[in-house]
Amino acid sequence: MKKSELTAFIKEEIKSSLTSEDTQQDIKDTEELTRAVADLAKTKEEAGLSEENIGLADLEEMGYDAGEQAFEKVKGMFKNRPDFQSYKKGYMQGFIDNAGSYGLSETVTEDEDGEVFNPDAKVKKTKGLAKAKEELALLTREMKSLAREYSKAEGDDKEKLVKILKDKTKLKKELESILDNKKI
Repeated sequence: MKKSELTAFIKEEIKSSLTSEDTQQDIKDTEELTRAVADLAKTKEEAGLSEENIGLADLEEMGYDAGEQAFEKVKGMFKNRPDFQSYKKGYMQGFIDNAGSYGLSETVTEDEDGEVFNPDAKVKKTKGLAKAKEELALLTREMKSLAREYSKAEGDDKEKLVKILKDKTKLKKELESILDNKKI
């Protein structure tokens, strides 16, 4: 066999193996897969879905816009700074708790005062904190009421109220200390 005949024979063998049934089936499968991917891309585009990665700056801007909109809805309900601060604290706590329930909380975070805390640890303390906050609010109301009575009282009644207020002040400081140590 001549070299040219051998080359022609090899070419024919390669062509026949490339056009065999397996190869034809592979080509059909590839074409079907290509059509399916194109259909999926078209469906995603029509649904407004995208696989592109959103940058951190874009996410921050989206968060800023969402915060702005949330504030616009509630801004008229604040009569003073403490009202606003209480609302903001509750709002942030709700956000952190919900993020934690979806596994999105970070292990260490900073609050608006720059204090570092662990939101995951906070979730375990929520019930204790809520109870301490409740007790502190109740105690504060009682003390205000006692202070009004003190301003009207005279003599022994005034001294009794001073003793009660001192005891309640100690308890109030303990509750505040508990809340400050477990602060979020």
